[in-house]
Amino acid sequence: MSGTVNPGQPGSPAADADRAAIRRVIEAWGFLRDSGDWEGLGETFHPEGRIAVSWFAGAFPDFVAACTASRGRSFAKHVACGSRIELRGPRAVAETDMLLFTRGLVGEVEVATQTNLRFLDRVERRGEGPWRILDRVAIYDHDVLLPAPGGPALVLPSEELAGLAPGYRFLAWRLRRAGRTIADNLPCPGTAEEAAARRDAAAWLRP
Repeated sequence: MSGTVNPGQPGSPAADADRAAIRRVIEAWGFLRDSGDWEGLGETFHPEGRIAVSWFAGAFPDFVAACTASRGRSFAKHVACGSRIELRGPRAVAETDMLLFTRGLVGEVEVATQTNLRFLDRVERRGEGPWRILDRVAIYDHDVLLPAPGGPALVLPSEELAGLAPGYRFLAWRLRRAGRTIADNLPCPGTAEEAAARRDAAAWLRP
């Protein structure tokens, strides 16, 4: 995102206030999603908002409904680690480092994953209303998977990992074992998918 203000340098009071408000809604998304506060989660996006993550791509209300339906099947925790935000009037593009921790069963084996990813968000303030997310694309940097200590051995068939990028290889494997449909071309660093997401966000910010 060219032109992004160095996050270590202060901006104008109004711009700093806007960036703080945007960070709050991004951080709130993780708490609300992980705690099962579906009404609050719905308020972090504009009604027509869209989201694309490992297991879902589509309208945000449908994402909330899918999360509601799967509540309690496994543990997930999203931790926001900092954002860089480019502002242009009532629009902004935010890129946020996230850590996703999950835990659940694969067959009889309890496993935990950690996924390092980034949320690329288009965020918009309408009138006197709050900043809300309009569009989110997850970019997957790296992930690891570990079986619970003391449990049975975990076997990962090489043919089931083939073709999956290192950014989300183990997350996708676990989700597919749980019955989810995961694309083979999720955005990862340096890919055409990441470049396209960045071009789309830049074009929206500076039409």
